[in-house]
Amino acid sequence: MSELEKIAIAKAREAVMLDRSGSRAEAIAKYREAVQILTRLISLTDSPVIRAVYKEKLRQYLDRLAELGEENYSRGRMDRDMNVRNEKETLTVERSTISWSDVIGLDDAKQAIRESIVYPRLRPDLFPLGWPNGILLFGPPGCGKTLLVGATANEIDAILYTLDAAQVMSKWLGESEKNIADLFNKARRETSSGKPVIIFIDEVDSLATMHQVEVGGEARARNQLLKEMDGITAKNRRDYLYVIAATNKPWLLDEPFIRRFQKRIYVRHPDANARRLILEHYTKNLKLADDVDLSLLASETEGYSAADLYAICLDAHMATVREMFENDLDEPRPINMSDFRASLMKRKPSIIKENLRKYEEWSQRYGAS
Repeated sequence: MSELEKIAIAKAREAVMLDRSGSRAEAIAKYREAVQILTRLISLTDSPVIRAVYKEKLRQYLDRLAELGEENYSRGRMDRDMNVRNEKETLTVERSTISWSDVIGLDDAKQAIRESIVYPRLRPDLFPLGWPNGILLFGPPGCGKTLLVGATANEIDAILYTLDAAQVMSKWLGESEKNIADLFNKARRETSSGKPVIIFIDEVDSLATMHQVEVGGEARARNQLLKEMDGITAKNRRDYLYVIAATNKPWLLDEPFIRRFQKRIYVRHPDANARRLILEHYTKNLKLADDVDLSLLASETEGYSAADLYAICLDAHMATVREMFENDLDEPRPINMSDFRASLMKRKPSIIKENLRKYEEWSQRYGAS
Protein backbone atom coordinates (compact mmCIF):
# COMPACT_ATOMS: atom_id res chain seq x y z
CA MET A 1 0.00 0.00 0.00
CA SER A 2 1.39 3.42 -0.95
CA GLU A 3 1.84 6.24 1.54
CA LEU A 4 -0.88 8.21 -0.19
CA GLU A 5 -3.31 5.30 0.21
CA LYS A 6 -2.45 5.04 3.91
CA ILE A 7 -3.11 8.75 4.36
CA ALA A 8 -6.45 8.46 2.56
CA ILE A 9 -7.51 5.56 4.81
CA ALA A 10 -6.43 7.45 7.93
CA LYS A 11 -8.37 10.57 6.91
CA ALA A 12 -11.44 8.50 6.08
CA ARG A 13 -11.34 6.73 9.44
CA GLU A 14 -11.04 10.03 11.28
CA ALA A 15 -13.95 11.43 9.30
CA VAL A 16 -16.20 8.45 10.08
CA MET A 17 -15.32 8.55 13.79
CA LEU A 18 -15.96 12.29 14.03
CA ASP A 19 -19.18 11.89 12.05
CA ARG A 20 -20.45 9.19 14.41
CA SER A 21 -19.62 11.30 17.45
CA GLY A 22 -21.61 14.23 16.09
CA SER A 23 -18.63 16.50 15.37
CA ARG A 24 -20.04 17.79 12.11
CA ALA A 25 -17.52 20.52 11.22
CA GLU A 26 -14.49 18.36 12.01
CA ALA A 27 -15.96 15.41 10.10
CA ILE A 28 -16.57 17.60 7.04
CA ALA A 29 -12.95 18.76 7.11
CA LYS A 30 -11.64 15.19 7.20
CA TYR A 31 -14.06 14.01 4.49
CA ARG A 32 -12.81 16.87 2.31
CA GLU A 33 -9.21 15.79 2.82
CA ALA A 34 -10.08 12.17 2.01
CA VAL A 35 -11.90 13.28 -1.15
CA GLN A 36 -8.90 15.32 -2.31
CA ILE A 37 -6.48 12.44 -1.77
CA LEU A 38 -8.77 9.88 -3.45
CA THR A 39 -9.16 12.19 -6.43
CA ARG A 40 -5.38 12.33 -6.67
CA LEU A 41 -5.09 8.54 -6.39
CA ILE A 42 -7.63 8.09 -9.21
CA SER A 43 -5.47 10.18 -11.52
CA LEU A 44 -2.28 8.32 -10.57
CA THR A 45 -3.29 4.65 -10.76
CA ASP A 46 -2.90 2.63 -13.96
CA SER A 47 -5.14 -0.21 -12.78
CA PRO A 48 -8.80 0.06 -13.88
CA VAL A 49 -9.79 -2.27 -11.02
CA ILE A 50 -8.10 -0.14 -8.34
CA ARG A 51 -9.38 3.05 -9.97
CA ALA A 52 -12.95 1.76 -9.72
CA VAL A 53 -12.42 0.99 -6.02
CA TYR A 54 -11.20 4.53 -5.38
CA LYS A 55 -14.15 5.98 -7.28
CA GLU A 56 -16.68 4.01 -5.26
CA LYS A 57 -15.19 5.21 -1.96
CA LEU A 58 -14.94 8.75 -3.33
CA ARG A 59 -18.63 8.78 -4.20
CA GLN A 60 -19.59 7.43 -0.78
CA TYR A 61 -17.76 10.32 0.89
CA LEU A 62 -19.23 12.82 -1.56
CA ASP A 63 -22.72 11.54 -0.75
CA ARG A 64 -22.04 11.96 2.95
CA LEU A 65 -20.67 15.48 2.45
CA ALA A 66 -23.82 16.38 0.54
CA GLU A 67 -25.94 14.96 3.39
CA LEU A 68 -23.97 17.13 5.80
CA GLY A 69 -24.85 20.20 3.77
CA GLU A 70 -21.75 20.56 1.63
CA GLU A 71 -23.44 21.20 -1.71
CA ASN A 72 -20.15 21.90 -3.50
CA TYR A 73 -19.21 18.29 -2.85
CA SER A 74 -22.38 16.68 -4.15
CA ARG A 75 -21.97 13.38 -5.95
CA GLY A 76 -23.97 14.64 -8.90
CA ARG A 77 -21.68 17.60 -9.37
CA MET A 78 -18.55 15.47 -9.10
CA ASP A 79 -19.99 12.90 -11.51
CA ARG A 80 -20.61 15.66 -14.02
CA ASP A 81 -17.09 17.00 -13.58
CA MET A 82 -15.52 13.55 -13.98
CA ASN A 83 -17.61 12.56 -16.99
CA VAL A 84 -18.23 15.87 -18.73
CA ARG A 85 -16.37 14.79 -21.84
CA ASN A 86 -18.27 11.53 -22.20
CA GLU A 87 -21.68 13.05 -21.52
CA LYS A 88 -21.45 16.24 -23.56
CA GLU A 89 -19.44 15.22 -26.59
CA THR A 90 -20.49 12.89 -29.36
CA LEU A 91 -17.02 13.06 -30.91
CA THR A 92 -13.76 12.58 -29.03
CA VAL A 93 -10.19 12.91 -30.30
CA GLU A 94 -7.33 11.11 -28.62
CA ARG A 95 -3.98 9.39 -28.82
CA SER A 96 -4.49 5.80 -27.77
CA THR A 97 -2.28 4.22 -25.09
CA ILE A 98 -3.77 0.74 -25.49
CA SER A 99 -1.29 -1.94 -26.56
CA TRP A 100 -1.77 -5.35 -28.16
CA SER A 101 -0.98 -6.94 -24.78
CA ASP A 102 -4.17 -5.36 -23.44
CA VAL A 103 -6.19 -7.33 -26.01
CA ILE A 104 -6.45 -10.86 -24.63
CA GLY A 105 -7.05 -13.60 -27.20
CA LEU A 106 -8.81 -12.56 -30.44
CA ASP A 107 -5.80 -13.76 -32.43
CA ASP A 108 -7.70 -14.06 -35.72
CA ALA A 109 -9.12 -10.55 -35.41
CA LYS A 110 -5.75 -9.09 -34.45
CA GLN A 111 -4.05 -10.75 -37.40
CA ALA A 112 -6.68 -9.49 -39.83
CA ILE A 113 -6.24 -5.94 -38.58
CA ARG A 114 -2.45 -6.14 -38.71
CA GLU A 115 -2.58 -7.29 -42.33
CA SER A 116 -5.06 -4.56 -43.26
CA ILE A 117 -3.61 -1.57 -41.41
CA VAL A 118 -0.31 -2.19 -39.65
CA TYR A 119 1.63 -3.94 -42.42
CA PRO A 120 0.70 -1.36 -45.11
CA ARG A 121 1.81 1.39 -42.75
CA LEU A 122 5.18 -0.30 -42.20
CA ARG A 123 5.82 -1.27 -45.84
CA PRO A 124 3.49 0.54 -48.25
CA ASP A 125 5.74 -0.49 -51.14
CA LEU A 126 4.49 -4.07 -50.73
CA PHE A 127 0.89 -3.03 -51.46
CA PRO A 128 0.74 -1.70 -55.05
CA LEU A 129 -3.01 -2.39 -55.18
CA GLY A 130 -3.67 -0.40 -52.03
CA TRP A 131 -5.10 -1.68 -48.78
CA PRO A 132 -8.46 -1.82 -46.99
CA ASN A 133 -9.56 1.54 -45.61
CA GLY A 134 -12.96 0.37 -44.33
CA ILE A 135 -13.18 -2.26 -41.59
CA LEU A 136 -16.29 -3.49 -39.82
CA LEU A 137 -15.94 -5.22 -36.44
CA PHE A 138 -18.99 -7.24 -35.42
CA GLY A 139 -19.75 -9.56 -32.54
CA PRO A 140 -21.21 -9.73 -29.02
CA PRO A 141 -20.93 -6.69 -26.74
CA GLY A 142 -18.02 -6.43 -24.35
CA CYS A 143 -15.67 -8.74 -26.27
CA GLY A 144 -12.91 -6.34 -27.27
CA LYS A 145 -13.94 -4.38 -30.38
CA THR A 146 -13.05 -1.02 -28.85
CA LEU A 147 -9.78 -2.37 -27.45
CA LEU A 148 -8.81 -3.63 -30.90
CA VAL A 149 -9.32 -0.16 -32.34
CA GLY A 150 -7.29 1.47 -29.57
CA ALA A 151 -4.40 -0.98 -29.98
CA THR A 152 -4.40 -0.45 -33.74
CA ALA A 153 -4.30 3.34 -33.37
CA ASN A 154 -1.43 3.06 -30.90
CA GLU A 155 0.51 0.65 -33.12
CA ILE A 156 0.54 3.02 -36.11
CA ASP A 157 0.59 6.22 -34.00
CA ALA A 158 -2.70 7.39 -35.48
CA ILE A 159 -5.01 10.19 -34.47
CA LEU A 160 -8.17 8.47 -33.26
CA TYR A 161 -11.57 10.07 -33.73
CA THR A 162 -14.31 8.22 -31.87
CA LEU A 163 -17.84 8.93 -33.08
CA ASP A 164 -20.77 7.59 -31.07
CA ALA A 165 -23.31 6.89 -33.79
CA ALA A 166 -26.09 6.32 -31.28
CA GLN A 167 -25.78 9.95 -30.14
CA VAL A 168 -25.28 11.59 -33.53
CA MET A 169 -28.93 12.35 -34.14
CA SER A 170 -29.77 13.28 -30.54
CA LYS A 171 -26.71 15.46 -29.88
CA TRP A 172 -25.99 16.93 -33.32
CA LEU A 173 -29.67 17.31 -34.21
CA GLY A 174 -29.97 19.09 -37.57
CA GLU A 175 -26.19 19.42 -37.91
CA SER A 176 -25.53 15.69 -38.41
CA GLU A 177 -24.92 15.85 -42.17
CA LYS A 178 -22.63 18.87 -41.93
CA ASN A 179 -20.67 17.56 -38.95
CA ILE A 180 -20.03 14.20 -40.59
CA ALA A 181 -18.71 15.99 -43.69
CA ASP A 182 -16.57 18.31 -41.56
CA LEU A 183 -15.10 15.36 -39.67
CA PHE A 184 -14.03 13.57 -42.83
CA ASN A 185 -12.66 16.77 -44.37
CA LYS A 186 -10.56 17.41 -41.28
CA ALA A 187 -9.30 13.83 -41.29
CA ARG A 188 -8.31 14.13 -44.96
CA ARG A 189 -6.32 17.28 -44.25
CA GLU A 190 -4.42 15.50 -41.50
CA THR A 191 -3.65 12.45 -43.65
CA SER A 192 -2.44 14.63 -46.54
CA SER A 193 0.79 15.12 -44.59
CA GLY A 194 1.21 11.37 -44.15
CA LYS A 195 -0.25 11.19 -40.64
CA PRO A 196 -2.57 8.17 -40.18
CA VAL A 197 -6.09 8.87 -38.93
CA ILE A 198 -8.70 6.38 -37.74
CA ILE A 199 -12.36 7.36 -37.56
CA PHE A 200 -14.00 4.88 -35.21
CA ILE A 201 -17.80 4.75 -35.44
CA ASP A 202 -19.27 2.89 -32.48
CA GLU A 203 -22.76 1.38 -32.60
CA VAL A 204 -22.81 2.08 -36.32
CA ASP A 205 -26.12 0.22 -36.73
CA SER A 206 -27.74 3.36 -35.27
CA LEU A 207 -26.81 5.20 -38.48
CA ALA A 208 -26.89 2.46 -41.09
CA THR A 209 -29.87 0.32 -40.20
CA MET A 210 -32.38 -1.12 -42.68
CA HIS A 211 -35.12 1.39 -41.88
CA GLN A 212 -38.62 0.94 -43.18
CA VAL A 213 -39.28 4.64 -42.62
CA GLU A 214 -36.62 7.32 -42.19
CA VAL A 215 -37.15 10.91 -41.15
CA GLY A 216 -35.29 13.53 -43.16
CA GLY A 217 -32.43 14.11 -40.72
CA GLU A 218 -31.66 10.40 -40.36
CA ALA A 219 -31.67 9.84 -44.11
CA ARG A 220 -29.36 12.79 -44.78
CA ALA A 221 -26.87 11.75 -42.10
CA ARG A 222 -26.87 8.18 -43.37
CA ASN A 223 -26.42 9.25 -47.01
CA GLN A 224 -23.60 11.61 -46.08
CA LEU A 225 -21.80 8.78 -44.29
CA LEU A 226 -22.19 6.53 -47.33
CA LYS A 227 -20.83 9.31 -49.55
CA GLU A 228 -17.80 9.81 -47.31
CA MET A 229 -17.20 6.06 -47.21
CA ASP A 230 -17.21 5.96 -51.01
CA GLY A 231 -14.48 8.56 -51.00
CA ILE A 232 -12.06 6.59 -48.84
CA THR A 233 -12.74 3.00 -49.92
CA ALA A 234 -12.18 3.46 -53.65
CA LYS A 235 -9.95 0.87 -55.31
CA ASN A 236 -6.17 1.35 -55.26
CA ARG A 237 -6.27 4.08 -52.62
CA ARG A 238 -2.96 4.39 -50.79
CA ASP A 239 -3.57 6.88 -48.01
CA TYR A 240 -3.80 6.38 -44.26
CA LEU A 241 -7.36 7.40 -43.50
CA TYR A 242 -9.33 4.48 -42.11
CA VAL A 243 -12.93 4.05 -41.02
CA ILE A 244 -13.43 1.31 -38.46
CA ALA A 245 -17.03 0.69 -37.42
CA ALA A 246 -18.32 -1.56 -34.66
CA THR A 247 -21.71 -3.17 -34.18
CA ASN A 248 -23.32 -5.72 -31.90
CA LYS A 249 -26.16 -6.15 -34.40
CA PRO A 250 -24.69 -6.67 -37.88
CA TRP A 251 -27.93 -8.20 -39.16
CA LEU A 252 -29.51 -4.74 -38.95
CA LEU A 253 -27.08 -3.25 -41.48
CA ASP A 254 -28.23 -2.83 -45.05
CA GLU A 255 -26.40 -4.07 -48.14
CA PRO A 256 -25.14 -0.69 -49.46
CA PHE A 257 -23.46 0.04 -46.15
CA ILE A 258 -21.96 -3.44 -45.76
CA ARG A 259 -20.34 -3.15 -49.18
CA ARG A 260 -18.39 -0.06 -48.08
CA PHE A 261 -16.24 -2.24 -45.81
CA GLN A 262 -13.61 -4.35 -47.53
CA LYS A 263 -12.92 -6.17 -44.26
CA ARG A 264 -15.69 -7.50 -42.03
CA ILE A 265 -14.15 -9.13 -38.96
CA TYR A 266 -15.97 -11.31 -36.44
CA VAL A 267 -14.82 -10.46 -32.90
CA ARG A 268 -15.83 -13.64 -31.14
CA HIS A 269 -16.82 -14.25 -27.54
CA PRO A 270 -14.04 -15.73 -25.38
CA ASP A 271 -13.73 -19.50 -25.09
CA ALA A 272 -12.60 -21.21 -21.86
CA ASN A 273 -8.90 -20.67 -22.53
CA ALA A 274 -9.42 -17.01 -23.42
CA ARG A 275 -11.55 -16.52 -20.30
CA ARG A 276 -8.74 -17.94 -18.17
CA LEU A 277 -6.24 -15.55 -19.77
CA ILE A 278 -8.62 -12.63 -19.25
CA LEU A 279 -9.08 -13.54 -15.58
CA GLU A 280 -5.31 -13.81 -15.15
CA HIS A 281 -4.90 -10.39 -16.75
CA TYR A 282 -7.42 -8.66 -14.48
CA THR A 283 -6.20 -10.34 -11.28
CA LYS A 284 -2.45 -10.03 -11.84
CA ASN A 285 -2.22 -7.03 -9.48
CA LEU A 286 -4.68 -8.39 -6.91
CA LYS A 287 -4.00 -10.52 -3.85
CA LEU A 288 -5.58 -13.96 -4.33
CA ALA A 289 -6.13 -16.64 -1.70
CA ASP A 290 -4.66 -20.11 -2.20
CA ASP A 291 -8.07 -21.60 -2.99
CA VAL A 292 -8.57 -19.47 -6.12
CA ASP A 293 -8.59 -21.63 -9.26
CA LEU A 294 -8.85 -19.39 -12.31
CA SER A 295 -9.07 -22.36 -14.69
CA LEU A 296 -12.08 -23.64 -12.78
CA LEU A 297 -13.59 -20.17 -12.73
CA ALA A 298 -13.07 -19.92 -16.49
CA SER A 299 -14.95 -23.20 -16.98
CA GLU A 300 -17.85 -21.84 -14.92
CA THR A 301 -18.21 -18.62 -16.90
CA GLU A 302 -19.45 -19.84 -20.28
CA GLY A 303 -21.35 -17.01 -21.96
CA TYR A 304 -19.53 -14.26 -20.06
CA SER A 305 -17.85 -11.55 -22.11
CA ALA A 306 -14.49 -9.98 -21.34
CA ALA A 307 -16.35 -7.01 -19.87
CA ASP A 308 -18.39 -9.38 -17.69
CA LEU A 309 -15.20 -11.02 -16.40
CA TYR A 310 -13.73 -7.63 -15.55
CA ALA A 311 -16.87 -6.79 -13.58
CA ILE A 312 -16.66 -10.11 -11.71
CA CYS A 313 -13.06 -9.41 -10.70
CA LEU A 314 -14.00 -5.88 -9.67
CA ASP A 315 -16.95 -7.08 -7.56
CA ALA A 316 -14.82 -9.73 -5.83
CA HIS A 317 -12.10 -7.22 -5.04
CA MET A 318 -14.63 -4.65 -3.86
CA ALA A 319 -15.97 -7.17 -1.34
CA THR A 320 -12.58 -7.34 0.37
CA VAL A 321 -12.06 -3.57 0.27
CA ARG A 322 -15.52 -3.01 1.72
CA GLU A 323 -14.69 -5.37 4.60
CA MET A 324 -11.45 -3.52 5.24
CA PHE A 325 -13.16 -0.15 5.60
CA GLU A 326 -16.15 -1.45 7.56
CA ASN A 327 -14.00 -3.45 10.01
CA ASP A 328 -11.32 -0.79 10.40
CA LEU A 329 -8.54 -3.02 9.03
CA ASP A 330 -5.20 -1.90 7.61
CA GLU A 331 -5.28 -4.05 4.48
CA PRO A 332 -7.91 -5.95 2.48
CA ARG A 333 -7.72 -9.70 2.85
CA PRO A 334 -6.85 -11.86 -0.18
CA ILE A 335 -9.73 -12.55 -2.56
CA ASN A 336 -10.99 -16.11 -2.24
CA MET A 337 -13.05 -18.36 -4.46
CA SER A 338 -16.20 -17.57 -2.46
CA ASP A 339 -15.83 -13.90 -3.38
CA PHE A 340 -15.76 -14.78 -7.07
CA ARG A 341 -18.72 -17.12 -6.76
CA ALA A 342 -20.72 -14.50 -4.86
CA SER A 343 -20.04 -12.11 -7.71
CA LEU A 344 -21.17 -14.73 -10.24
CA MET A 345 -24.43 -15.17 -8.36
CA LYS A 346 -25.18 -11.46 -8.78
CA ARG A 347 -24.05 -11.08 -12.39
CA LYS A 348 -25.51 -13.15 -15.20
CA PRO A 349 -23.76 -13.61 -18.57
CA SER A 350 -24.47 -10.85 -21.09
CA ILE A 351 -23.97 -13.00 -24.19
CA ILE A 352 -27.23 -14.45 -25.50
CA LYS A 353 -26.84 -17.94 -26.98
CA GLU A 354 -29.50 -17.29 -29.61
CA ASN A 355 -27.49 -14.33 -30.88
CA LEU A 356 -24.34 -16.44 -31.23
CA ARG A 357 -26.12 -18.44 -33.91
CA LYS A 358 -27.07 -15.19 -35.67
CA TYR A 359 -23.46 -13.96 -35.56
CA GLU A 360 -22.23 -17.21 -37.08
CA GLU A 361 -24.83 -17.07 -39.85
CA TRP A 362 -24.05 -13.43 -40.64
CA SER A 363 -20.32 -14.17 -40.63
CA GLN A 364 -20.78 -17.04 -43.08
CA ARG A 365 -22.72 -14.78 -45.41
CA TYR A 366 -20.83 -11.48 -45.13
CA GLY A 367 -17.59 -12.12 -43.22
CA ALA A 368 -14.44 -10.98 -45.04
CA SER A 369 -11.38 -11.14 -42.83
